[in-house]
Amino acid sequence: MQWYSLVPKSSFLLVIYLNLTLTVHSLTKSICSSYLIATDIDIRTHHQYVQPCPVSYPCQCLCDMENHRLWIDCFSRHLQTFPTFEYIDTDQTILEWNIDLAFNSFDNVTIAKWLPENMRIRYLIFSGSLAYDLIVQLNLTHRHLIDQWPNKKHLFITNNDGDEDEEEEEEEAEDDDVEELMKRSISQSDYEYTRLLTELTSELRDQSKQIQTFALSLAEEPSPISILYLDHNRLGEIPLRALYNATGLYELYLSYNNISSLPAYAFGFSHRLTRLDLSYNQISSIDNFTFERHPRAYAGPFLIDYLDLSHNQLTVLNSHCFSYLVNLRLLKLQHNQIYELSADVWTGLYRLKYLDLSHNYIDNITQIFYNAYLSELNQLKLTSNNISQINSCEFLALQALNRLDLSNNYLSNLDTCAFYGLPRITSRSSLHVYLHANQFETLHPCTFNNFARSTIHIENNPLICNCTLNYLLQDRKSLAYTGQECRGGYVYQLQTQFSSPAIRKANRRAGKKFANTSITCRDAYKYYNNLCPQSDCKTLCSPNEQFVIQVSKIALPNRTTSTCRRTFLPLLFFVFYVILTEQVRVVV
Repeated sequence: MQWYSLVPKSSFLLVIYLNLTLTVHSLTKSICSSYLIATDIDIRTHHQYVQPCPVSYPCQCLCDMENHRLWIDCFSRHLQTFPTFEYIDTDQTILEWNIDLAFNSFDNVTIAKWLPENMRIRYLIFSGSLAYDLIVQLNLTHRHLIDQWPNKKHLFITNNDGDEDEEEEEEEAEDDDVEELMKRSISQSDYEYTRLLTELTSELRDQSKQIQTFALSLAEEPSPISILYLDHNRLGEIPLRALYNATGLYELYLSYNNISSLPAYAFGFSHRLTRLDLSYNQISSIDNFTFERHPRAYAGPFLIDYLDLSHNQLTVLNSHCFSYLVNLRLLKLQHNQIYELSADVWTGLYRLKYLDLSHNYIDNITQIFYNAYLSELNQLKLTSNNISQINSCEFLALQALNRLDLSNNYLSNLDTCAFYGLPRITSRSSLHVYLHANQFETLHPCTFNNFARSTIHIENNPLICNCTLNYLLQDRKSLAYTGQECRGGYVYQLQTQFSSPAIRKANRRAGKKFANTSITCRDAYKYYNNLCPQSDCKTLCSPNEQFVIQVSKIALPNRTTSTCRRTFLPLLFFVFYVILTEQVRVVV
C-alpha cells in the first residue's frame, strides 16, 4: 500500500496546490532584491528581467543571477537624451544598480538632479569601446548584440568577480611586456573575441556619438556613484563640474580622451578615490595642485594607490606634484616625452612600489632618485630611454628594489659602484638587473661584486668574449647570458689557447660548467680576485648620502594642512588653559 493512499484526495490536492503556489511565488521574486519581480529569464545569458524598472523602454532592467548584480541595460539604444530615473518604493531600502549607457546618441551629459534618494550606482559606464578587459571585469554580455556574434552565441565571459584578486594579478604582471601579458591572460579563442570586439566597436561608433561634455552631478552623501567609466570619448578637459564635491567616487577611468592639461584641485574633493586612469590622452602639463585637497573639501585624493599617466605628452614634472598622494603604490609614466626629472618629484611617495619611466627621452639620471621616500620601491623601469652613462651611487636610496630595467638604452660602460646600495642579498627575493639591448662590449667584474644571489641580464649586447667576460661567466653565477653574441663571430681576444669557449650557457638543465685552462686568464682571475674586494664603494658613496633627502618615512603634511595645524594647535592649547584655570578657580 502506497503512503498517499492513506491521505484524503481533498488534502492531497490542497498540498499540491500550496506547493505550486509557493513555487510560483518564489520564482516571481528576484534573487537580486525582494522588492523586484522577475518577469522572465534569458536562457542564453542566465539573466532575469525584473520589474519595476526605474527607466522606461528601450532600456531594460536585469538581474545578474550569478553575481547578484542589478543592471540597467541602456547599451546602444540610440537614446537622444539622458534617461530619467524614477523612484521605486522600497521602504527606505537603498537599491544598488549598475548602469550601462555606452554607445548612445547624446554627446552632452549635464544633469544636476538625476537619481532618486533610495538609488545608488556602483558602475556607471559611458565607455566608447567594447574592451575585452572591461567586459571580463564587469561580466557584461550585451544581450541584444548576441545576434551579431558568430554562430548567434553570446560572448563567453570568465567569472572575475573578485576585484582584489584582479588587482593582485595585475601587480604581478606589471613588469611583463604587453604581448607576454596577453598571452598569459587571454587564450587563443579570446583573441578572436578581441578582434570581433574591435570590429563591433567601429560599427557602433558610426551609429552613436562620443561624449564631449560631462557635468553629471556626483555630489551627494552617501555618494550616488562609486565607479565611473568615461574612457574612449572626446572629453577635452577634466570634468570639474561633475567632480565638484564628488566625495564617494572610488575609481575613475578617463583614458583615450583629448585631455591636454590637469588643472589645480582637479580631484580635490574625491577623498575616497583609489584608482585613476588618465592614459592615452594629450596631457602636457600637471599643475602643482592637481592632486591636492581642494580648499573647501574635507579631504583630498590621498587614497589613490593606482595612477596611470602613460601615453601622454608630458615633458617635465614639477617638484612635489605628487606630494599629496601618500598612498600611491603604482605610478605609470611610460610613453611620454619626459627628458628631465628631479628628486623632489618623488616627495611624499613613501609607499610607491612600482614606477615605470620607460619609453621617454631621459638621458641623465644623475641624482634623480636621491629621495628617501623611494625606500620601498620594488620595481623601476627605465627601458627605451637615451641613457648613456650611469655614475656611481645613483641608486643609493632604493633600498628595497628587486627589479631594475635599463634595457634598450645606450649604455657602453658602468662605474664599479653604479649599483651600490641596491639590496643584493635579501631573504624575500633576489635582485634582477636588466641590461640587455645596450652597447656593452665588456663589463668590469667588480661592478657585480657580491651579487651572487642576483641575476644580471646582459643578452643582446656586442660583447667581446675575453678573459674579463669569462671571469664573470665562470665565477659570477648571477649573469644570465646565452652566449649567442660570441657564437655570432665576435673575436675571442687573447683566448687562442682555450680548451673551451668563454661561454656559460644560461640553460640550467645542462648543468655543465666550462673550465678554462688558459694561463693568461688564470692571471686575470687572480688579478680580479684581489682587486674587487679592495673596491670600497661605501667610502666612495658616503659623501653622496648628504644629497639624499633626509626625511622620515611618514609623508610631510600638506601645505593647507600645515596652515590648519598652525591655527588649530594654539587655539587648542588656549582652550585647555582656560579649562584648567576654571578648575583651579573652582577648587580655590
